[in-house]
Amino acid sequence: MQTVPIIREPTPRTASSPTRSRSKSPTQKRYSHLLYLSEAERQLYVSKMEKSSASSLRSSNSVRSNRTASSSAGSQTSTSTSVLSKLGMQVPRYVDDHYPLIATIHLENIPASVPKDHPAFWCARQMAQIHNTIIRALNASWNQAVLVQPDTQEAADFLLFNQMLFNTLNHHHHVEDDYMFPAIEKLLGQPGAMEENTKGHDSFAEGLTIFQKYVFITKPAEYNGATLRHIIESFAPNLIQHLHDEIPTLANLHTLDGKELIKIWKHAEHMATKDNSLYTDAPWTLGCQDKSFTIDGEKCGFPNVPWVIEAVIRNWHAKKYAGAWKFCPSDLSGRRRLLPVA
Repeated sequence: MQTVPIIREPTPRTASSPTRSRSKSPTQKRYSHLLYLSEAERQLYVSKMEKSSASSLRSSNSVRSNRTASSSAGSQTSTSTSVLSKLGMQVPRYVDDHYPLIATIHLENIPASVPKDHPAFWCARQMAQIHNTIIRALNASWNQAVLVQPDTQEAADFLLFNQMLFNTLNHHHHVEDDYMFPAIEKLLGQPGAMEENTKGHDSFAEGLTIFQKYVFITKPAEYNGATLRHIIESFAPNLIQHLHDEIPTLANLHTLDGKELIKIWKHAEHMATKDNSLYTDAPWTLGCQDKSFTIDGEKCGFPNVPWVIEAVIRNWHAKKYAGAWKFCPSDLSGRRRLLPVA
């Protein structure tokens, strides 16, 4: 598995540190297990977290794509991420329920004169499936965080599952920013045309950095599920909105030469997968699929791997870190898992 550098070294904590003796407010106690921040960093983070939560409650960004959209084609109803989060947690409750998945590329917004087999739509669906992989993993982390007990092998396995989540998301955005979006802008002949998508990455970068530090540095004995949930909540709404917003942008590339667009996609796909490990990336990806899920009524054939290779990964490579894949939202055959009753 590729080692991801920690952005900032942990702040040393000593027994005489004033942060240990100072009495904390209930809000500060809520974040008492953010072990790798100084007191000033922690207070700044808590302040931003509280503001983000309040803002999300007042006016969550509209997300049109959700599981309901797949059963009512053409629905224009806008539903906020916070409302969909509550809907996703109704019984029966699956491990991948919480933040909304992408169920449409919004073909209703495409002119009728555009051929429905234009490669831009294929690329948009592929990206939606990649994004849904990330959303399912994030939902699995949020749902199961408080079920994991500290100082156990289970905690170590869960931290590995979350390390894979960060690695996948981080690498995905680097491929977009470093190659895919600039290449699309060049093909469009419009420098800066994809700038909004790149800026979207900045909207959740700070919280994602905290997530990275927590899942890579935290020892199983130090693990705290409530803390991990709060960290996820600090960046997830902006991340989910960004993942949804990017799909119509790709679908709107139907003005481009399809063959050239596919070349860009295939090279980006190669960059994204060339260093993947069969022992970590492969089983994690298989475990974050739902083979029954549809986008615009079509089942999603992702990842595009022959069944023989999938079988080898499931029965051989996945065994090395089998404990981590128990936290995947689905089994390694793409069947959704029910969330255990606490």
